[in-house]
Amino acid sequence: MENVNNTANITEKYKEIARCISQKVVNEKNYAPIVEYLTDNYVYHGLGGMTAQTPKGFIEAIKGFHSAIPDLQSEIIDIIGEGDRLVIRFNFKGTHNGEFLGFPASGATLHFEGMIMRRFEGEKVAEDWDYFDFPTVVSQIQSRLNS
Repeated sequence: MENVNNTANITEKYKEIARCISQKVVNEKNYAPIVEYLTDNYVYHGLGGMTAQTPKGFIEAIKGFHSAIPDLQSEIIDIIGEGDRLVIRFNFKGTHNGEFLGFPASGATLHFEGMIMRRFEGEKVAEDWDYFDFPTVVSQIQSRLNS
């Protein structure tokens, strides 16, 4: 039974780290948790083949999102963990005020969902696979640009 409890404790620690990254990095633009909680050889796999290598590369990717959507906010809807993996489902909202996905600033209010599968090594994030509802985002931007 001790092994089951230990696994549950590790999963809870991973969830705590994921919540911290979401709150501090995405919502508060505090990038310190990236340095604290990502491995030196961290890899980010994003939409359309976008990748980032290392925590510094991930900081630049997140800053790109913040540049395009300065008021970006995330809310965790679900978080499920097993072994060294977590899957996190989010709601995102924000205003499209900078170039994003090849579109100029539109002023569109964006509401969309996304998911991340996160792989841990020890108590650090080693790899993320990030997906979001691309068609909804594009539709919201195009609707605003065409109005």
